[in-house]
Amino acid sequence: MECAVIVDSREYETAEEVIKWLKRLGCSVIPRKLDIGDYVLPGNIGVERKRAMDFISSIVDGRLFDQGRELVRAFDKAYLIIEGDLWRALGRREVHKHSVLGALSTLIELGLNLLYTPDEEGTAYVIKSLSEKVGRKGIRAIPIRKGETIRDAQIQFLSSLPGIGPKRAEALLRAFGTPIDALNNLGQWTRKVNNINEGLVSIVRKVLTTKYGEDLGNAVMTIDEALKNVANEDKDSNNANSRGDNVNNRRNITDFFGDG
Repeated sequence: MECAVIVDSREYETAEEVIKWLKRLGCSVIPRKLDIGDYVLPGNIGVERKRAMDFISSIVDGRLFDQGRELVRAFDKAYLIIEGDLWRALGRREVHKHSVLGALSTLIELGLNLLYTPDEEGTAYVIKSLSEKVGRKGIRAIPIRKGETIRDAQIQFLSSLPGIGPKRAEALLRAFGTPIDALNNLGQWTRKVNNINEGLVSIVRKVLTTKYGEDLGNAVMTIDEALKNVANEDKDSNNANSRGDNVNNRRNITDFFGDG
């Protein structure tokens, strides 16, 4: 399974060992300025990494619970990785162990999943495992920090459309120049951009043209189901083309060598 990880640009610079191990483990690592979390994984999973001492410091300065709430609100699944020996670190700070235990229980109540790793290699392996478990769901819209470039915001905007993602968003911008021109020329997407078919265009068109609330109460297909159907149609089409190519190849071989 493919391992894809988006890493906050500050984390990318400060967590060199984690990044190095992610790459060694075969993960695609993409640095990006993130508003929330240190890592974003497929399936809209957000991960915050704290070394043991930083975890204790964030209890003292009050950052911890606000970060936890933001992480839970922003992602479908939110994880907090505590790296290193938490109890050994506690001995270097004047913080009672009950405060740490209380903080851990509060984070669980907020909806955070807590993970403990011994070192950077362990952290990288956990992130890789989480990424691979959700596999091909794709990385959805990513919270970005203020100060992100217009180009990044444009890609972010188009990426939020169902089935588009960063690569297709960038291809659309190269083809049409601006997001508004891309949307105004929706009917030309299949001709101007590879890997976009009519099924995908139809889903995007419905999102853009359906009045808010119009689909409530109707027995309609969800976007995830529609995207799955589009993927299956692509697969069937590719299989059909492959079968056609095989028939043509057999004909060419027969024409060349004769019926024997």
